[in-house]
Amino acid sequence: MQEDYEWSEQDLIAALQNGDARAYNVIFKQYWKTLYHQAYTKLQSHEIAEEIVQDLFLTLWEKRSTLLISNLEHYLKASLRNKCIDHIRARLVKDKYWTYYKTFIPRQTNNTQEMVTYNNLVEALESGMARLPEKTKAIFSLSRFEGRSVADVAKDLQLSEKAVEYHLTKSLKVLKVYLKDFVFLFLLFFM
Repeated sequence: MQEDYEWSEQDLIAALQNGDARAYNVIFKQYWKTLYHQAYTKLQSHEIAEEIVQDLFLTLWEKRSTLLISNLEHYLKASLRNKCIDHIRARLVKDKYWTYYKTFIPRQTNNTQEMVTYNNLVEALESGMARLPEKTKAIFSLSRFEGRSVADVAKDLQLSEKAVEYHLTKSLKVLKVYLKDFVFLFLLFFM
């Protein structure tokens, strides 16, 4: 059995791609702390940085056999950068929605009415999402809730961009029916 210090980078990559958990553990131990600190520097949140780095390593393991890696450190840092950008983009979409909501939805003197409206919106969205096929639901969530581009979603799910656009169009048609009472929010947040 090889010790951690005996692995060359190419041996690690090859072993990882062949499903060797020892190679994965070596990579995890070698890079986790550095990646975590980089994520924290960009996002200023311990919890989010930890979650993103864990997600990166989970993706590394799940897609290990299809990954083309020539330089492990560059691959991991580029993946981390992309995940941080995706997180920031999703946060901006949510912030944009909340700003719109606070600005254009009439303020109620009673927060109960605001909560009822919000709960009704969430319930309507969940009902609409429940009607979507799993693949369509996943594509919609990646695109609209995580703020991912069509190209990113297509790449991650190994679909054509046209297929992703088809699923998004399909989901929007279904959700329009369920969110008809929230038309302004629907147009801002989902279109």
